[in-house]
Amino acid sequence: MDKLIEKGLTVAISLGAGFAASKVFDFAWEKITGEEPPKNDEVDAVDIKRALVFGVTSAAVSAAVQVLSQRGAKAGVRKMRSSYGKKSEV
Repeated sequence: MDKLIEKGLTVAISLGAGFAASKVFDFAWEKITGEEPPKNDEVDAVDIKRALVFGVTSAAVSAAVQVLSQRGAKAGVRKMRSSYGKKSEV
């Protein structure tokens, strides 16, 4: 049961953190470059260098969020386990 709870927490944390990280990344991109982030509908209008930089940095942020959300979920399950005992009653 703990694995199921851990997976649920991982999904919930990933969704929330991914959404927040996306908004923060878009905001930072606008502040740093002075332009809006490249989106799918602007493929032809974006310079290849800018698109590559955006893609690489966006992927790095996404990977970091995934790793941190997994660690956060495991820490949350450990904390719940320590406060409710070793075995789940559900």
